[in-house]
Amino acid sequence: MNFTYLDYTNMIKNILNGGYDICNYENIRASKKGVVLRHDVDFDLKKALEMAKLEYSIGVSSTYFVLISTDFYNICSKKSVAILNEIIEMNHDIGLHFDEQRYEMETIIGMKKEVLKEVSIIQKIINKPIKTISMHRPSKLTLESNVHFEGLINSYSSYFFKDMKYISDSRMHWREDTEDVINCNNYNKIHILTHPFWYSNKIENTREKLTKFINEAKLSRYESMNLNFRDLDQYIHREEIY
Repeated sequence: MNFTYLDYTNMIKNILNGGYDICNYENIRASKKGVVLRHDVDFDLKKALEMAKLEYSIGVSSTYFVLISTDFYNICSKKSVAILNEIIEMNHDIGLHFDEQRYEMETIIGMKKEVLKEVSIIQKIINKPIKTISMHRPSKLTLESNVHFEGLINSYSSYFFKDMKYISDSRMHWREDTEDVINCNNYNKIHILTHPFWYSNKIENTREKLTKFINEAKLSRYESMNLNFRDLDQYIHREEIY
């Protein structure tokens, strides 16, 4: 499967044609044959919005897990809040993408306290309850502990990570053929993790995608500065930095 919007669309159609329900984390258990679509937003909220719009056009919903502690985007900014609200308006869910590496924690109890703090922050920003959590770069302790979070569904719990068929496109690499997994009819429940960052209209390799993202970051920084620095073009022009 290539990392294009067309290929992703075809995967969704393949899922539906295979008789699967597109479920969320709350209703998957009630489905006899269901798929949960999960997106970890590691780098770029705008790419998440593009994926959300695509899914909405197909008529399916999924869950977008966003980070609180990242240097790549700020969910408190006006632009980010607008993106999150637009994703929600398209009937998608927002979950917490929790980065354990952000904290110095040695126990599950300590991690749970930090999780609740981050959940509270996101809920205040989007004015909606957060019901799900996924781990960013999960530790061995987390993966092996089947952690239960009060009031939250853990996407890395044994039900979603082991009992269901789990496939992921981490680091722009599917470890199994998605078409085979969907079409083999061996699995009643499938949990699919994608990262919107990797998807685009045309086929690009990993280097091309990363280079494009880094270059676009310079333009984004310029545009943000232009809103906060009067007569910026007197010192540097937009064309000079891209």
